[in-house]
Parts: sequence; structure tokens; C-alpha cells
Amino acid sequence: MCTRVSWTPTTSTWTDAPMISAATVAEVTMEALERDELEVLADEQRRSAEAALSEPVTEPSGP
Repeated sequence: MCTRVSWTPTTSTWTDAPMISAATVAEVTMEALERDELEVLADEQRRSAEAALSEPVTEPSGP
């Protein structure tokens, strides 16, 4: 089994999102592995992005 881990790095010049530590990523990853999860979204920015991708596509409103 392979688990994909995704998080925002602890240093970044391309985002203002709060950064999380490598220790937090490791902890969240180990917990997910214990639950046999296939994917780990270790920080809120990644979870929000994933949730947005799951929403239905709507037509833009306006003229």
C-alpha cells in the first residue's frame, strides 16, 4: 500500500498560509497510516483545496 502525503512546506515565498512543522506532518502521517488511509492532507490549506475540488462545477453568473 502506498500513502500520498501532501502539505504546505515550512518555508514558502508563494503563499501567506500558516505553515506547519515537519513534526506535525510526521504525526498526522503516522496516524493516517494506522487507519490505512491512502492520502494524507496534513494542513488546512490542502484540506480546503481538496474540498473545493470536490464541489460541483457551476456556470458563471452575469451577462
